[in-house]
Amino acid sequence: MGPFRRTAHSLLLALALLSQGCYNSQQGSFETVEFKAPAAPDPIVRPLLENTERIGVLSLTNIDPLKELDIEKVVGRLADAVARGMSNIPEKSVVTQDEIRWHFKDVRFDSLSIFSEEVRTALREEMNLDALVYLELKKLETLMTPMSPSPYGGLASTPGLDLSINLEITLSNLHTGALWRHQGEQRNWQPVQLQLFSNGQTERQLLMALRTPLQQFLARVAPPPQRQLRHFERSGD
Repeated sequence: MGPFRRTAHSLLLALALLSQGCYNSQQGSFETVEFKAPAAPDPIVRPLLENTERIGVLSLTNIDPLKELDIEKVVGRLADAVARGMSNIPEKSVVTQDEIRWHFKDVRFDSLSIFSEEVRTALREEMNLDALVYLELKKLETLMTPMSPSPYGGLASTPGLDLSINLEITLSNLHTGALWRHQGEQRNWQPVQLQLFSNGQTERQLLMALRTPLQQFLARVAPPPQRQLRHFERSGD
């Protein structure tokens, strides 16, 4: 190999090593970081949440109590679940229904008065609320059946409880009076476990039926944080 060819070969080798070093340097100068970022509410409800800081949660039902079921307790637990879910909204604070009812202990809220100008003004001025989430269990029907669905399809000769609900959840801006309603009907049919029937089975079944419309509402108003990836340059470290 002549001097010229040896020089050219050495030069090419040096350039290759230099390029590899630069490539490795560039590869090592970035770090991928995974984090959860707040998700924006659905565009339909976003205008109702603009310029709001304090959001109240209140629940009500006019359903007659059942022998084996404390409906008010179940709906109250539902309101607590909504309050926890609303905490996903950035820069908002949530006021629970216990706080609201304690403050207005002499006021009886109902589905007609809750959106009146008088009540809206009281919620704004006395509790500094900007918006209100109002839950109402509008229908609850239970029916005992001699048959129940089997795990393999069809019916089994086991008593079943057919439970149907209609839950309405309303988001109201207390300054503008604008409303958005989400209404969900759900049916839940499960075999009756006689040894558990008097020990909360109906309550658990009702909560399972209420879960779907509740999740649908929160997915639009207070969606959970979203997983995101970011690449940060570390060459300045």
